[in-house]
Amino acid sequence: MTQVKLNKSALSLQQKNLKNYERYLPSLELKRKKLLSVRVQLDEQIKHVQAEELRIKETIQNDLPMASAMLPQLGRLISIQSINVHEENIVGAKVPVFGSVEFNIKEYAYLNTPHWFETAIALIRALVELGLQIKLLLSAQEILAGEIKTVTQRKNLFEKVLIPEALKQIRLIQIFLSDNERAGVVSSKIAKRKRPVS
Repeated sequence: MTQVKLNKSALSLQQKNLKNYERYLPSLELKRKKLLSVRVQLDEQIKHVQAEELRIKETIQNDLPMASAMLPQLGRLISIQSINVHEENIVGAKVPVFGSVEFNIKEYAYLNTPHWFETAIALIRALVELGLQIKLLLSAQEILAGEIKTVTQRKNLFEKVLIPEALKQIRLIQIFLSDNERAGVVSSKIAKRKRPVS
């Protein structure tokens, strides 16, 4: 660190810095807690969406075993037309949020398909939509993790480095100033004694 000047203006500057650090620290802690709470909500949302995806896969496997043989054909019929994603600002972190997805389904001969064909297409659409949701939720989770790391580093910087350093500098300057003041008083008393009495 740089050498601190041992005078009253340096003392005033260090006290001002300390006051700013102590004022900024609670807002960092609050931001960190909010980000952690949003991350917990996001984790719950991911679990919920993954459970729904698993349920649909099990439905396809158990209720429509004949669809597994036709999955390549079904996949060729369905294509994504557009995905609606918007950003949400969560305590300064811009997080992607899934809006909706529109599919383009190619025309097919309705009467030439099995009775379960429509259900299979609907389930595949739901699977694709859930897969997109999971991707965006994982991306949001990653962004929040990075933001939490940054805020925690800043909080630790203030809490463990800047505030203790400012307190140490203030104490050092106060001791130096009080020693100088004492030395001045002592030297003036010595000077008074040495003056001849008239």
